[in-house]
Amino acid sequence: MKRKRSPELASVESRKKASQHSLNDVSISCLFVRILQQYELLASVASSLFPEDLLALALSSKAIYHAIFPRPCSLENLLGKLSCPGKGIQIRQKHHKKSSFFYAYDCNEYVQCGATSGRIESRPCLNCKVTTCDECRVHCVYQSHYEKPSDPDELPNFSGFVLLSPLEVPIMSPQHLTLDHQLPGPLWQNPANGQGGPYHDQGFIDVPFDDDTFGPPEFVEDILNLNLGQHSLALSVSSNVPDPSPVLQAFYQVTEQRKRFFCDLCLPPTLLKCSEGIQPKLCHCTLRGRFLDRWLCLRCYETEEAAISKTYSTHRDHHACGRSSDRVVCQWCWGLVLEPKDEPETAELGSDPSTTESSS
Repeated sequence: MKRKRSPELASVESRKKASQHSLNDVSISCLFVRILQQYELLASVASSLFPEDLLALALSSKAIYHAIFPRPCSLENLLGKLSCPGKGIQIRQKHHKKSSFFYAYDCNEYVQCGATSGRIESRPCLNCKVTTCDECRVHCVYQSHYEKPSDPDELPNFSGFVLLSPLEVPIMSPQHLTLDHQLPGPLWQNPANGQGGPYHDQGFIDVPFDDDTFGPPEFVEDILNLNLGQHSLALSVSSNVPDPSPVLQAFYQVTEQRKRFFCDLCLPPTLLKCSEGIQPKLCHCTLRGRFLDRWLCLRCYETEEAAISKTYSTHRDHHACGRSSDRVVCQWCWGLVLEPKDEPETAELGSDPSTTESSS
């Protein structure tokens, strides 16, 4: 007859095993905390995480939280070490709509986040400090579509979008607008091949595919460098082109949204000095300076645009108090904008944005 184990003995052994497992877990946990306390190792771990992963890890225990964020500046430093979370691509997918042209001509879409491609540059966003790749940051002209040429002598076609406008626009290389395809510089290639591109903020843009109005192609470089404090995107060079040109409509909406109208009695605090006889500064903002020279993720871009639309909203199109508007103010820099009637000379795309205030 076999002897049965005492229930008390079995209970003791069970508690011993549980205690041993607990000690092992504590030992492993302590080792992991010590690893996270070494910044080089922590940075290596963070490089494989997204912001949501870092938050979940930090909230898993107090010890881990303090190991990851030992100082107030630790969060900002670590955000720049993370992988790009791909939020910009998701935002573009929500706003951008493929045209009928995309489906009719068997075009290809090329969109790849820097988290999955080492050749795409990533930097911390200027505002939120989260790592953001070049595909997820704001671009004035975002090239994402490619059409293979049907003949060896033809050039490939490209298209994309202006900021977060839903309309797909043709994007042409310099070679598209000349009979000489041997212009200096390499021909634009299919970005998917890794031999060039994508071609953001370059070339020429035309009227959106699904827009039946007319407008001449515009050189992207000239649009980006236009001094918006002294010139307007609404001025067309031809009487048969609407004001603004359909090519520039998306840019025009963004640049006009920044303007607010004030009389001398209702100036905001940032401009009170103007009423004291101090010479105010003029706006010299450009699209390049506002969006491309600032590495800004699309989430922060949307936040900024939403804030601008709500700030002094009653001064958007006219002065709220009913008096005549003496000043037009730019919310990007809080400088004064010269309206077309006040411009010292005819506005042209490509004007030097470094013009001084001597004309005021």
